[in-house]
Amino acid sequence: MNNVRIRFAGLLMLAGVILASGPVWADVGGDNALQRDVQTLSSESFEGRGVGTAGLERALDYVEKRFQEAGLRPFGVDGYRQSFAGPDGTTLVNLIGVLGESDGDQHVIVGAHYDHLGLGEPGDANHGKLHPGADDNASGVAVLLECARRLAEESELTHPIVFIAFSGEEKGLLGSAHYVEHPVIPLGGCAGMVNLDTVGRLFDGPLTVFGANTARELSHVLRGINYGFGFELELPEKDLGASDQASFVRRGVPAVQVFTGPHADYHRPGDTADKIDYEGLERVAGFTTELAIYLADRDEPMDFVPPGADKVAASAPPSGGSGRRVSFGSIPDFNYAGEGVRVSGVIPGSPAEKAGLKEGDLLVEFAGVAVDDLRSFSGILKGLTPGEEVGVVFMRDGERHTATVKVVERK
Repeated sequence: MNNVRIRFAGLLMLAGVILASGPVWADVGGDNALQRDVQTLSSESFEGRGVGTAGLERALDYVEKRFQEAGLRPFGVDGYRQSFAGPDGTTLVNLIGVLGESDGDQHVIVGAHYDHLGLGEPGDANHGKLHPGADDNASGVAVLLECARRLAEESELTHPIVFIAFSGEEKGLLGSAHYVEHPVIPLGGCAGMVNLDTVGRLFDGPLTVFGANTARELSHVLRGINYGFGFELELPEKDLGASDQASFVRRGVPAVQVFTGPHADYHRPGDTADKIDYEGLERVAGFTTELAIYLADRDEPMDFVPPGADKVAASAPPSGGSGRRVSFGSIPDFNYAGEGVRVSGVIPGSPAEKAGLKEGDLLVEFAGVAVDDLRSFSGILKGLTPGEEVGVVFMRDGERHTATVKVVERK
């Protein structure tokens, strides 16, 4: 493995300079570049980075400036920018930079999405409240930028590494979907894509990498790289296809999502910067950097394993905000690949806790409908109203248990 140095010095501190022709932000500080990026992107001045908001435009300018400081060469259509049509007449922008010189088609992509939910989705109980998105996905953008800074110090890369900050992920993977239709280098030579989404709460938990089965060699590669990092590495067989890597898999590119696990603050106002594990974030950056180097050093792309476009689409949960109004309070185990939804925990005081569910239980039926997977469970919840009384069926140690609960308003 390469011993990549960490470079925090030399970054310019933004001073909240007011520009007549552009947005305004203030760099909120922090002990290092990773912390500064997370804290700044999730601060109130960025308004939750919702599509169509001034806060998302501020995030665009901020990340673009960080691309420049990291030493990335502009590789978009207009400088770093690749613009495309968003929902309701909006214009969204991917940011694209590159390290290394192109010697043909072969390259590696490292990506993360910089948009979030703004003030929440209409119909959600938290609509109108700031959704900071520190973990989802300021953490991923911070690691993306840190990887770029570290790799800029490499004396030579065998093949170029393309860095992309996607927009519109929360509205249905819009930025990555646009990019695979309009790649800056043909995707046929892409050795692999690494997506950083929700990587900020490692603490003592495992590092999960979805999509390790999209190439025959990939699980071995990941385990080999992890030998130098010592993560409790989990490589689920099933990828929910819920983030930007899915767009690349559908185009035949081996692609993974790095993920540090679910929590009760997901897509809620509680996803704040003070809950981020910054030491863990630095370890994730090291792991991702080594993975990018390995892929860039390969002479040929890996052997892609097609999962089937219909399978990927069927496993993807609803995008762009479900409009779900109710909460049950179970936290799913995203590493579970079988039928039903396995529970990794429950929120205190929630209907799930009142129903007696606990870690390890398997939810198999809800409101009289079979729970096939996380997507189907989300669809069931979407059709319910707060206060509605429903039946719950779950398995524990091979035994079937039933309960009746009232779902509550999602908060």
